[in-house]
Amino acid sequence: MIYRKNNVLEALGQDRVPVGAFVQMRCPEIVEAAGNAGYDYVWIDWEHGSFELDTVVDMIRAAEATGLTPIVRIPCGQPAEIARVLDAGAMGIIVPQVSTAEAARQAVAAAKYRTASYEPGRRGACPLIRATGHQTLDWPAYAQWANANTTVWLLVETLEGLRNLDEILAVPGIDAIVLGAFDLAVSMGKEGDRRDPEVERVLDGMIERVRNAGVDVVGLLFDADLESMRASREHYVRGGCRILVAGSDRRILSNGLAAIRDAAGPDATKPNAAVR
Repeated sequence: MIYRKNNVLEALGQDRVPVGAFVQMRCPEIVEAAGNAGYDYVWIDWEHGSFELDTVVDMIRAAEATGLTPIVRIPCGQPAEIARVLDAGAMGIIVPQVSTAEAARQAVAAAKYRTASYEPGRRGACPLIRATGHQTLDWPAYAQWANANTTVWLLVETLEGLRNLDEILAVPGIDAIVLGAFDLAVSMGKEGDRRDPEVERVLDGMIERVRNAGVDVVGLLFDADLESMRASREHYVRGGCRILVAGSDRRILSNGLAAIRDAAGPDATKPNAAVR
């Protein structure tokens, strides 16, 4: 029986930091490009992306074709959303705006099947889905494999979530907490400034609390230039982050176009600067 591989789990098992690409544009070819560039996984952003579920499925196919592990950020924590992306072949979910332990429990339960070894699972069971090879895989074996290889990441990005972080971390089955730095900075009244000293202190404290609970941390590297990105990587990894997502398709494209335009016409009027 052939199953897919979760590159993130494999990298962590090898004590290597897996790096993901962040895709929001309605373009499976970007996912293919990320796979060919050697990324470990792709963060398919269904929450803020310019696409619907049919494109999510095409992006999952593109990821599989190039050896990427597809992980999908769903719009909210509804069990139906979780089931649909996992049934389509996603190997992990990213749930936004998790602020309570109950929301965390519901997300984990929705991502896992009920089996003899895992009674809390509430994921809807259907052997006809794409993830089972359209009913070609043995169901009991597949369900056990899916529970072991499906990752659950939670975005904690509100002050309420910050206050309840220890209770959230006590929920079994959480693989990682994603640092929702921008939303958290907005929630703190810092206008989205991730570099505000108070925001940075809170984020560093979150990393320590999460790692002390035995849960992994996902650090977001969305810096405008490579030097700043390297500095962020060093900071996050030194602090305890074992998973990273580096660069977004929108920023890479915008900055790349601006840089090429500058190189091709340095004396031209530039009404739009590169995204910072």
